[in-house]
Formats: sequence, C-alpha cells, structure tokens
Amino acid sequence: MILRSLFIFSIVLIGIIDGIVDVNTLARCIMSEASFGTRIEQTAIGFACLRNRNHASNQHPTPAVTQLARNILSGRANDLTKGANRWYSPLSMPNRMQRSRCKIPFGGGMMDCNGGLENACGPAGNYKPNWAKDRHQIIIPGVRSCYFKFYRF
Repeated sequence: MILRSLFIFSIVLIGIIDGIVDVNTLARCIMSEASFGTRIEQTAIGFACLRNRNHASNQHPTPAVTQLARNILSGRANDLTKGANRWYSPLSMPNRMQRSRCKIPFGGGMMDCNGGLENACGPAGNYKPNWAKDRHQIIIPGVRSCYFKFYRF
C-alpha cells in the first residue's frame, strides 16, 4: 500500500512539474483514446496516458470519464498495466484490404502499418504499428485484445 501510494504520488508530482497531468488533460486522453472501451480498458488507457505524452486529447470527457481521471490521480484506481506506456487499437488499424490507409513512410494523416499483419480482429487481418513489431504485449485481464494492446518501452 505504501509503495502504491508513493508510485501514484511520484506520477502526479512528475505531471505537476511537467504541467501535463491534471484531471481535464487525463480525462481528455481517456475519452479520445478509449471512449468505446470498458471501464477496465479506460482505466488502463488512463494509466498509460500518465506515462506517455504522445496521445490524442481532442474529445471532451463525460462526467464518468472525468471521475475516472480523478480516481486515477488520487490513487483510488488500480493500475493493472504493469508499467505500460504505449498502446494501439487493432480495431482502428487498417486491415489487409485497407493498405492504402497506411503511411509510407510519414505524414498525410495515414497510419504506421510497418509492424506487419496480425489477426487480432478476425480473418481479414489488421496491421500493427512498427514500434509493436518486436515488443512483448502486456496482457491485462479484462482488456479485449481486438480493442487495445499495451506495451512498455
């Protein structure tokens, strides 16, 4: 319990120093990255957002997501991510028939598909980002692998 409290305190302190972690910023990340996720998935995204500043934050959060952000920042939510700081949604990645949505190599609002094909969401196969190619996925109980995959760098 003491270690958990120290861990949460250090994340909050680092965020305050960097000016990036506040309830609204965290809630916007959760909403933008996991609005369609379950509560467990949203919580996992929230903890990963604390460790990674490179994320979407363009959606206004619901009151429930704002409360979840408060719970994460105050230490009332459990971190099941094992330190994950990267994630992607296989469901939102292009599938085999949508290769034209992949960027080569940068820009244009396209997606990084250089990690190759996987079958996370069915037989059509979906691409994964290059950074996930040689990394081991962190399995989080209650997180659907077709919706979210988490990694630690």
